[in-house]
Amino acid sequence: MRQKQLSQPTRASELAGAQLEINGIQNDSLSESAIIVNRGTMAQPMCGWALATLRGGQVYTFPDDFILLPGLKVVIHSGQGAPESSPRDLFWTHEQRWNNQSDTAILFDVHGLEIDRWVYPHGRISGSAAKHRKRLVRDGDTWRVVSEQKLETQRSRQIVRFPR
Repeated sequence: MRQKQLSQPTRASELAGAQLEINGIQNDSLSESAIIVNRGTMAQPMCGWALATLRGGQVYTFPDDFILLPGLKVVIHSGQGAPESSPRDLFWTHEQRWNNQSDTAILFDVHGLEIDRWVYPHGRISGSAAKHRKRLVRDGDTWRVVSEQKLETQRSRQIVRFPR
């Protein structure tokens, strides 16, 4: 069993021993799914974690009590005919979330840090493209995916004024 009921949600960045990866995006125009796998040796609490589409800016947040055990995968479904949540499947929405031509799935930890990305139809990103990490930031009631480099530049330009 991959999911445990906790008395209080556990919020954690990727734990030492956990190794979460996006293992693919399936998109047949009407039914869609994203596969997340824990290739590590440690269970990972997913409270506060999110999966985002880069093109559409859509964000799925994992249930507070969801824990991905080592060696197991979870499938996040969207689109027409998406099944309701079960121990191995999570329901996002009956609407399409992924661009039919090409899109990028990004997995973010509880702090909005990029953990992994998958570009379909191409696969895992590595090399220079992987250096341009993204951050997931809360903007009122919505989420925004921003460049980590751009976010750092904005922070360094902020002027702090102290009262006299």
